[in-house]
Amino acid sequence: MKFLFLLFPIIIFSQAKKDSIYENYIYSKAKCIEENKKDKILYDKLKHEASEMDFNSLTRTLIDDLDERQFTRRYINFRYSVFRLECGSFDPGEYECEKYNLKDPFYNLQNWTTDDLIYLGKKFKDKFIIPSSFGSGFGYYEGYYYVDKEDAEKFKKFSVGKVKESGAEFYYYSKNSKDSLEISGNTGMDYVQFSFYNLPDHQVKVYQYINSKKTVKTYEYKYDKWEIIE
Repeated sequence: MKFLFLLFPIIIFSQAKKDSIYENYIYSKAKCIEENKKDKILYDKLKHEASEMDFNSLTRTLIDDLDERQFTRRYINFRYSVFRLECGSFDPGEYECEKYNLKDPFYNLQNWTTDDLIYLGKKFKDKFIIPSSFGSGFGYYEGYYYVDKEDAEKFKKFSVGKVKESGAEFYYYSKNSKDSLEISGNTGMDYVQFSFYNLPDHQVKVYQYINSKKTVKTYEYKYDKWEIIE
């Protein structure tokens, strides 16, 4: 009897906790649905306007607008594809909300192609363009596009370089230089990376990172061309 007396509060507490989790789940679900209604209005607007814009020309405009004076080294490491980890809720009582991507749903780094990197290489004629993904930059070279892991057809206009320490072969582009390229962990490079916010009214906010310097510009698509408005 004494055991049952001690167990009773535990049962009450356990049930109260379950009720609290359920109530939180219902609240978070209702909140998510309401937020998604508002987000869908903006998403649909961005989607409609995206169909009216030429994003290929935006990419080339961003390359044209790069200031060559900011690139003093022989090698340019372009962060071509950034790994993005999207986490759900860790609260067992919270509704797993599938939200609209309102940051960069229609123009992002996935719009960039290897042809755009070649265009970048033609702008910087005497430099080596080394594309990389999430593991690279600032002294690390884990993110290079390695020959044994990539589609050779996609990089058919690129040359093949080698990492000194490991002997691994990777892709790079250079318009004029015919030198055999070998780099190491301490090879000095300039780093360039972009991130984007798709905005209403045919606008894209561009975050440009060159080495440690960040520049923010907003481009507007008007009369079939992109112009900086702020």
